[in-house]
Amino acid sequence: MKFAKIAIPDLTAALHQRGFSYMRRDGRGWMRFAGELRLKAKNYPCELAVSPGLDEFPRVWLTPVPPGRPELQPHLSGDGYLCYLALGSVIFDFFDPIRQTMACLDRAEQVLEDILAGKMVEDLAEEFHITWGRDWCMLDVDERRPGSLDAYTFGGKTSIVTDDRARTHAKLETIGLDLPKVKLPAFRVRTKARPMPLQESWPPKTMQAFLKWQNTLDSTCRKKIEQRLMEMFRVKVPRVLVLIDSPQVQYGVAVTLKRDPAGTDNKSSLREILYRLPIHRILVCRIDDRYLAERNLPGSKTLAGLKVGLVGCGTIGGYLAEMLAKAGAGTIGGKLTLVDMGSLEPGNLGRHRLGFDALIKKKAEAMCDELRRVAPGIDAAAVVGDVKAANMGPLDLLIDATGEQGLTDWLTWKYADKVPFLSAWVEGSGLAVRALLKAKPEHACARCVSQPPLRDPYRVFDVPPEVIMKGHGCEGLYVPFPASASVQAAALAMEMVQAWLDGADSPSFRTRVLDQSREVHFKDCSPQRYEGCPACAT
Repeated sequence: MKFAKIAIPDLTAALHQRGFSYMRRDGRGWMRFAGELRLKAKNYPCELAVSPGLDEFPRVWLTPVPPGRPELQPHLSGDGYLCYLALGSVIFDFFDPIRQTMACLDRAEQVLEDILAGKMVEDLAEEFHITWGRDWCMLDVDERRPGSLDAYTFGGKTSIVTDDRARTHAKLETIGLDLPKVKLPAFRVRTKARPMPLQESWPPKTMQAFLKWQNTLDSTCRKKIEQRLMEMFRVKVPRVLVLIDSPQVQYGVAVTLKRDPAGTDNKSSLREILYRLPIHRILVCRIDDRYLAERNLPGSKTLAGLKVGLVGCGTIGGYLAEMLAKAGAGTIGGKLTLVDMGSLEPGNLGRHRLGFDALIKKKAEAMCDELRRVAPGIDAAAVVGDVKAANMGPLDLLIDATGEQGLTDWLTWKYADKVPFLSAWVEGSGLAVRALLKAKPEHACARCVSQPPLRDPYRVFDVPPEVIMKGHGCEGLYVPFPASASVQAAALAMEMVQAWLDGADSPSFRTRVLDQSREVHFKDCSPQRYEGCPACAT
C-alpha cells in the first residue's frame, strides 16, 4: 500500500508526541514502541506493537505486570498482554492508521482503569474457556439430561461422549475417523451457575481444588460430583470423565482413580485420596444435531423432531433439502421424506445441488445420500415414484418444490386441509421467486392466486413477462434461469418455514424480485381464500 510508506513516519511522530519511542522490529516485522498508559492515579509502562502494514489493531503489553494484583484478571494475561478489544467487534480503518492507533491507546487506558478498579470481574465468565484448558471432548448427546454416558478416547488428549454409538460412528466416519475401542465411563451433572474463574490459585490442579471451586458456584452440583466419584472409586473404576452442563458452556475434568497416589499413606480415607488426585481439565464442544440446528438462530425453533415431506428434488428442492437438514429436519426423532420420480440428467447439472457423481441416479435417493454426508445420522427417506401414489406417512409440514402448477393444485386438494402446505417456485425465466404457505383455512392456496379472479391482483409485475422456453431434441423444452434463482427460491421457502416454526404473524405469500428493471405490482401479504377454488375451498 502506497500510503503506508508515508504513514509510518507520521505514525512514529504521533506516537512520540504521546510519549512513545521506537524500539525495534520483532520477528514478524511488527514495530515495537515503549511508552506508558496514562491512568488517573498513575501511569503504567507498556509496550506497543504496530503491524508493518498498518492494517491491524496494535497490541499492548504491560511491562511489568502491576504487582500485588490477583492471579487472574479479566482481559489481562499473566505475561501482561492487555485485551482491550473483542476481535471482530470493530473494524480497523487502515486508511486512517494514526487516528485509529490513538483511539486504541485511549481504549486500552480505559480498560486497564476498569480492570484495576475491579469493574470487569464478570467478564471472566466470558473468558473461562481461555483459562480452563486446551484439550477437547466432543459431545454427541441428543438430550441435555444428567446421567451416565459412554466416553471414548482417541489415545491422546481428545475424547468423544455419546448416547448413540451408531449415530456418532456415522459422524466420525465422514471425517475419516472411527469410533475408538477404548471406552471409559462418563457422567453429566447440570448446574445453573456460569463458570467463573477464581482470581487466586487458578486453574485447579487437584480434585480437592476443583470441588472447592464448584462449591463456590453451586454446592448441590459439587455434592453430586463428589458422590458419583466416590461410588466409582468404591467399585474400582480406573478412570472417569466428569461433564458439567452449565449455561452457555460445557466443560469437564478427567481423573484417574488411583488408590495410592504419591503423598498418601495407609491411614488416608478414600475421600482424602480422591481429594489429592490430579485432574485433567477438558473443554467440551457439542456436535449433537440439536446444537448444530440451533446454533445459528439461538432462541428460535428448529425442525428437529418434526416429520417433513418435500415433493420435488429438482433445482429448488435440492438446495431446499440441504437447508431443511441444517435446520434440524430428520433429527431427534423427526423424519425428512423426499419424493421425486426423476433421475439427474446432464441438463440438470448446471443448476442442481447434486453434482456429476450423482448423474443418472434417482434424485430422491442421491439427495438422501448427500444429506447423510452433510448431516450424518439424519433420518432421510427417499420415495421414488409418483407422489399421487406415495405414502409419506403422518406429516407436520409438506413442501412442494416442483414448480408444476397442476401437481401443486393436486397436492393442495389432497393435503392442504390436513397439514401446513408450502409451495415455492421460480417466476418466469428467473425474474422473481415466490413462496406461499397455506397453514390456515382462511388463507389462499397457490391455485387461488394463479387463477381468476385473484390472478391479476397478485401478479408480480405490472406487465406480465413473456414465458420463454428453450430446448430441443431429446432434452425437451425447459424454462431457462440461473442456479442463483433456484437458491433464492429455496432460501425464501426456508425463511417462511422458520417464520412458521416461530409462530410469527407474517405474510403467507412472499415474492423476491430478481429483475429490478421491471415495475413491481405485488407486495407481500396474506391473501384470503377464494371460496370458489376447487383445490382448497370446502
